[in-house]
Amino acid sequence: MNYPAFTVTVSREDTLWVAVVTDGLERGYVGADDFENFADIDPGMREIIADLTGIQPSQFTVSWRYEFGEEDETALVLEYQEAHRIAEDMAEWRDRVRSRLVSDLSKKLSQRAVADLLGLSHQRVNQLSHDPVPEFSLALPAVDELADALRRSLGMDREGFLKAIAQLNSFAASSNQNQEEVASSACRR
Repeated sequence: MNYPAFTVTVSREDTLWVAVVTDGLERGYVGADDFENFADIDPGMREIIADLTGIQPSQFTVSWRYEFGEEDETALVLEYQEAHRIAEDMAEWRDRVRSRLVSDLSKKLSQRAVADLLGLSHQRVNQLSHDPVPEFSLALPAVDELADALRRSLGMDREGFLKAIAQLNSFAASSNQNQEEVASSACRR
């Protein structure tokens, strides 16, 4: 399903964030507002677009542009936002793993030993041992998103990155096969 798309350009004037719909509105409509806090821009502009168009925010997409000092800083701002989101996901995953580890090890080791293992104070381990243990999985969260962030940080296009990963996997598989063959022939001797 194709949703209507709007482009919003964000800039800074004096002490306010200024956001203007620069593409997508019908001729004669202007969507703009000032915001004191950056976090208010996204929901505020989605509400303005919805009011002007009669379209629910879940039924349209917004592309963001960030221009500061007459320069387009969009790529860098979006990269930071993605890195920040991934870091939050990783911190949440770490916290779930740590809670589960504290829960499991508290039955087997002293709080001081668990604290030493985790690099925490024994008081923090005591706090964690009384918290509910969240759902847990050993799977790394958002692996595709992490791989995409790595690809972008290396400056590679998606196709080139996937080829490089395929070559790396092929090399690893042949290396493992060679090691198994050497081990197998050594055992037969």
